Amino acid sequence: MSRKLSLLVLALLLMGLTGGRSGTASAASNNQAGSPQTWTVLVGGQGEIEQTEHGPAGAWQFMKFYPNRITVNAGDTIVWKLNAAEIHNVIFPPPGQNYVPFVTPQGGPPPELVVNPLGVVSTGGPTYDGSAAASSGSISMAPPGVQEYRLTFTKAGSFNYLCSIHSTQLPNGQVEGMLGNVTVQTAGTAYPRTQAQIDAEAQAAIAADAQTALGAEAQAKQVAPPEAGPNGAMIYHGNMGYDFGDFGYMRFSPTDFTIHVGDTIEWMQTSAVTPHTLTLLSGGKEPDLVMVTPQAAGPPKFTINPQILAPAGGASYNGTGFYSSGFINGTQDPAPGPRTYHLTFTKAGTYEYVCMLHDTLGMTGHVTVLGAGSMPGMPRTGYGDVLPVVAGWSALMLLLAGLTLRRRAARRAQG
Repeated sequence: MSRKLSLLVLALLLMGLTGGRSGTASAASNNQAGSPQTWTVLVGGQGEIEQTEHGPAGAWQFMKFYPNRITVNAGDTIVWKLNAAEIHNVIFPPPGQNYVPFVTPQGGPPPELVVNPLGVVSTGGPTYDGSAAASSGSISMAPPGVQEYRLTFTKAGSFNYLCSIHSTQLPNGQVEGMLGNVTVQTAGTAYPRTQAQIDAEAQAAIAADAQTALGAEAQAKQVAPPEAGPNGAMIYHGNMGYDFGDFGYMRFSPTDFTIHVGDTIEWMQTSAVTPHTLTLLSGGKEPDLVMVTPQAAGPPKFTINPQILAPAGGASYNGTGFYSSGFINGTQDPAPGPRTYHLTFTKAGTYEYVCMLHDTLGMTGHVTVLGAGSMPGMPRTGYGDVLPVVAGWSALMLLLAGLTLRRRAARRAQG
């Protein structure tokens, strides 16, 4: 998601809606038998961490809890600590439910995407016995976002929880995604693991996940080669993110292009479940992701901004105006809509583009558009002018090879 959701946290704090369930207390040592303990669970993970405009963020985001299963005693407290730049939440669904959607379509057409308050507003109080829903609300690294969630368990039982942003319910009712479980034993029962063991296992799992993600990066960056377009122009291709299982690659591939006036870039959605946008702001203000409407009773109404959902601008870009693909849903998402976005660039210049859902994670790029008659330079991170440069080097190598052959022929004639 984006930094706009974290701004909601500030508004909610000012309205007194978030309660007091975040904190900075560290986990207690687990060597006091019989006394209530405090445990730590990490929320999310990341790999290939880079410094972005908004702080350190991993190109790869891991949609997991570390550990995803933990056993504690009645009276113990768990602190969920955010461990990645991606936004998350921790939700124990209402009794009798196993899933809480993050957004629900309402009305229309086109329908509003209404955000479930449990996804953004801390709910349920500091203790939990399974009789009502409990939620951290949004957890975000961006200040003033809440980065920890504390909950004390007062009753024995097995309790499932999830991050509603990164989970989904299949047609058969099965829930998949970022899931966790807390088993609560009666007070005084021996613990199966210490916090030190849990921490070691979590760090080992994150390291293994980073290696798994790195091994998939070549596939994530694989793009179709450029092809000839109309009137001597070229069509270049790029990817919007990539994901598999619990791993999300929050980058465009390639990040940067160098092309010429009249050329077209077609970006393809390559994430299975993660939506993205391809947006050029042209120096303008980025729209808020979520709109907040106060209600007469209860929490405000949160809706996804239609300006972010809908495409805007047209098919040709001259360096001005708001141009956007709108939501490009994942390739496995049954929702209708395009899975590609193409734009023809008609004016020389360098232009930034972003994913409005993941720009704070570093999902941004640039298109450098050269004049129609200009000589290509060395390409940037992308491959916009790789072919002309390679062709130039190939011609030079052929010339040198030809000169060498002629010299050898002359020597043989002299001999």
